[in-house]
Amino acid sequence: MTYLDAKYRYFIFFCLNLFNEANFHLKVINQTASPNNIYIFSAALLIIFNHRSSSVCFPSSLDCRFVFSPVLIKSSVCRYIFHSFLMAIRVDLICFIVYHLHLLFLFLSFLFFCFTIKQTKTNLSQCSIITDAESYLYDENIRSNQLVPPLPDEIKDGQWLGVTVRSQGPGRKVLVCAHRYIRKGADYQWGQGLCYTLTQNLDYDETWEPCRGRPTTWAHEQFGYCQAGTSGMLLDDDTALIGTPGPYTWRGTVFAVSVSDDFLHRDKTLYYGPLTQDHSPVDKYSYLGMSVTSGKYFGSKVSYAAGAPRSNGTGQVVIFTKVKKAESQLRVQLVLSGEQFASSYGYQIATADLNGDSRADLIVGAPFYYDREAGGAVYVYSNPPDGGLTANTPYVKLVGKPESRFGFALANLGDINKDRYEDLAVGAPYDGKGVVYIYLGSKHGIITEPSQILKAEDIPGIPPTTFGYSLSGGLDMDLNEYPDLMVGAYEDDRVFLIRSRPIIGILTRVQPEESLKNIDPNTAGCEKYPNSTEVCFSFNACFAMDSMEGYLRANNLELKYRIEAETFSGRKFSRVHFAHGLAEKPHVVERNIQLRGVRNGTEQCFEETAFVKEGTRDIQSAVKFRMGYTLVQREPRSPRDGDPLPNINQYPILNQQEASKTFQATFEKDCGDNDVCESNMVTVANLDLPQGEEGVSILELGELQEVVLDISVTNTGESAYEAGLYVSHPRTLSFIGRVSEANQLLCNSYNSTMVTCLLGNPFKHGSGYVKLRFNPSNVEDSEARLVFFIFTNTTSQELDPQGEIPVYANVVKRAEISIKGLGRPEQVFFGGEVQSTIKYRDEIGQPLLHSYEIYNAGPWKVPFLSVVVSWPYQVENGKPIGKWLLYMDENPKVDGDGECIMDPKQVNVLDLPKRPGFVEAPIEHLARHLPVPTISDIDENEVDSMSINSTRRKRQAGVVILPEAIVDNEGKTRHVVTMDCDRGTAKCFMFRCNIRNLQRKQSAVIKIRARLWNATLVEDFPGIHTVRIRSKAHISLDPSLEITQRIEDDLDYAETMAYPDRLDTGESPAVPLWIIIVSVLAGILLLVLLILMLWRLGFFKRKRPDPTLKGSLLQKDKELNGEYIS
Repeated sequence: MTYLDAKYRYFIFFCLNLFNEANFHLKVINQTASPNNIYIFSAALLIIFNHRSSSVCFPSSLDCRFVFSPVLIKSSVCRYIFHSFLMAIRVDLICFIVYHLHLLFLFLSFLFFCFTIKQTKTNLSQCSIITDAESYLYDENIRSNQLVPPLPDEIKDGQWLGVTVRSQGPGRKVLVCAHRYIRKGADYQWGQGLCYTLTQNLDYDETWEPCRGRPTTWAHEQFGYCQAGTSGMLLDDDTALIGTPGPYTWRGTVFAVSVSDDFLHRDKTLYYGPLTQDHSPVDKYSYLGMSVTSGKYFGSKVSYAAGAPRSNGTGQVVIFTKVKKAESQLRVQLVLSGEQFASSYGYQIATADLNGDSRADLIVGAPFYYDREAGGAVYVYSNPPDGGLTANTPYVKLVGKPESRFGFALANLGDINKDRYEDLAVGAPYDGKGVVYIYLGSKHGIITEPSQILKAEDIPGIPPTTFGYSLSGGLDMDLNEYPDLMVGAYEDDRVFLIRSRPIIGILTRVQPEESLKNIDPNTAGCEKYPNSTEVCFSFNACFAMDSMEGYLRANNLELKYRIEAETFSGRKFSRVHFAHGLAEKPHVVERNIQLRGVRNGTEQCFEETAFVKEGTRDIQSAVKFRMGYTLVQREPRSPRDGDPLPNINQYPILNQQEASKTFQATFEKDCGDNDVCESNMVTVANLDLPQGEEGVSILELGELQEVVLDISVTNTGESAYEAGLYVSHPRTLSFIGRVSEANQLLCNSYNSTMVTCLLGNPFKHGSGYVKLRFNPSNVEDSEARLVFFIFTNTTSQELDPQGEIPVYANVVKRAEISIKGLGRPEQVFFGGEVQSTIKYRDEIGQPLLHSYEIYNAGPWKVPFLSVVVSWPYQVENGKPIGKWLLYMDENPKVDGDGECIMDPKQVNVLDLPKRPGFVEAPIEHLARHLPVPTISDIDENEVDSMSINSTRRKRQAGVVILPEAIVDNEGKTRHVVTMDCDRGTAKCFMFRCNIRNLQRKQSAVIKIRARLWNATLVEDFPGIHTVRIRSKAHISLDPSLEITQRIEDDLDYAETMAYPDRLDTGESPAVPLWIIIVSVLAGILLLVLLILMLWRLGFFKRKRPDPTLKGSLLQKDKELNGEYIS
């Protein structure tokens, strides 16, 4: 590497082994950070020859030159650094940015060059200034290194001289452009840009301003801001292509002009692409001309290609051809479009013959292409032999890493590996710190796998950033007959010359081929090791060198070869090991061979023996080997400043296409004549379960202790080697084993979700079967369907691969849940005197218990259910508050996993305490077993016709439910009052009890304790035979549980039968008829005597008033005087 800092000091050293798997070595010219803030923007290579003899020359005043392209803000500078190697002069064109230049004419553009010590020294010490060549316009005698002010009609401040630098080739011209160059006048400033052509000695040749003199009336809508020189190229036919993306509102175009030195005979027409709206191939703001290239894309005629990265949203490439000589407007021959919006397709383009057919292939970069795993793309269009490129020409797409800007720079490398196909370099400056990918051409076009990846991190010292921002290649800079590559690192202020290493040819082969075929896997030993207990085989690894005489004269080359079995392809373990393998890697063998005295074409062979490990089952697939040869070389030392450059010819590499080879060994198999086992395995599987409506198996959870899967496999083809049956099952189904039947396949649990069965090795023509048992007890409630995947595998070639076979079972969760209500004690009694004030709970009345048993008959468990209870707490009286009926004095309880959710205002509403020291007998002992018939003894279908249903009568400003007259089985009439929520005869409140994890064959009991309000029944129902009081409860299941069950038994009642305390339950004897008659007559006689007595006493005599006026007055006077006057 050669370092150049802003103060023109140079340091040289080399890194010759960075890329030892391809043909590159490094020489780097590094512009270090400096106060002047100079940055490398673009680079190119140039070779200078003597004009008269075309031999390499050394000018008297200087040795050789690197040409720089200067750029960006404030002023532009080109620096020429000269480098000699052996008898050649090479010029590298490198671009810098200058922010501040403390010279006399600040912000003026000029060129700069440095001298080197002659020929082989690494010291770059002497530097001089060369202007931008326009000093010639002032005075022919002005020296080229003398600065002069800009002309009055131009602005060079910030012109970006060197934005484009291109070399025409060895001994030919150089193109340098400044696309921000401004032509000014009294009332205008037009940024039209310009380009210079320089001779091979970097002397001024001509200035090219393709937009000068063209219409600017409409400013940017015409030629006011051409920005000519944004891209450029010098063709072999002395044509200069100048990209101008600015004309006509940045539609853009390309100009083509002859720069031949034969002024009299050259074509003086300035050709350009159509620009007007009606004729331009692109729309406004397309930036056509951002990149240019040329080639014979349509036969033998040269065409010009220009990139328009913003055209059509995706970017386009337009290819132009000349209509005829002297007709200035080019014809649009073809337009290629990008595939993705904003990918900047056409940002960079290049031409190369990648398949060696002498037809130009087009390469298009789209650095802003994006995908989930890609960033940047390069499209390679191979030129077809029939008619050239078309819009439908297939392409090969190469992609880079995300956000790497892969394709930002492209370079035709020439033929770097001497295989007669040109090769390609692709820059990805934002792939880490920057990467350059090298792709080789081939007979079939570009090889999509890069042959080498040059990373910034592999460079010694501080790695550069944006490595690969600019590329220039195709020229042999060190006279070793191999083209080299220059790589620019824009943000890091360095440029790197990658030198190609010479290639030594090598021919490799393995013999005899018969020893690697049909190895008997059942016979131990081999010819060299007959007593071995392992199967073995031997072969010879041979090589012959080519094109190496020149290297052996000066070098004592050493060759290393390595053979690796199987693991190179990603396999974890190898089935073989070598007799002389490495200790830590017995499947690898290595040898070192001295090449001194070895003649070209002389073959050398080494015998190797491989052993097949015991227990190897895979005898169907071949054992693959990779044999690789490399040259063993010493590391070159880093030269000091002024030391000679290392001779890169002392560090050759082998032809990688021959140095690495793969081969394989095959086993003897029971297969066809083609040595390919073509099996055809057919699998049938089903579950031993009942079928549902859609033919899918049904699994009722909890019903079965195991699930059986029947599988049969039939091979209708040739033998299947390493044949296996695989069953993937749900994790909640645990594998038990096989059903105890003979002749079944051998199966084992591989893991918690996979069962493997050995079909055979080989599994010959025939069939096999197995019945697998699984335990479903751990199936989760959330699983609605169980899926088994059954598939077979073999190392043989399947004629008709069946793939995975799914077997389904719908999961049904059936749980028969029922509820049963019970009231205890069965009989309670009311009576006695009504207390006006109640102080303690026991004064309310007799205690009672309503219980509800919830039973799960299975077969599945219920993770959660609710029971809703309706509780009759007051008698319905038509008012907001009724009389107490069943007074709940404590919270209900659940025997089991659950609880009842109650409103605190519903329990012990009156907040009555327990009587101190009072011990109440258990509820079960409180019942009086009197001979009183219960409602169950009464047939409710025999209701008396005079019975009243839901009839109420007023009493004490309330409503009392009238009893029903019911005739029992004995013909006796009973009066019964029913108090419940459904009939509306009781006021009820509801509460919910939650029960969890109710397993099959288990039950939970809800217990509700309360007291019968004695005063209510004594006052309202003193003569009633029976008062029936019922609470109600029903089961509620969450639909999301998807539990199947019958709902007929999901509701029930708990009853309490209350009887008056002193009710005479016996029947009175019938009254005789004569007694009834005598009683009636006596009553009539008594009534007559009473009437006669009242008549005698004048009870029935009435005083009648005098209807006359006199009578009325007398009556009034009498009332006033207290006497009557007649």
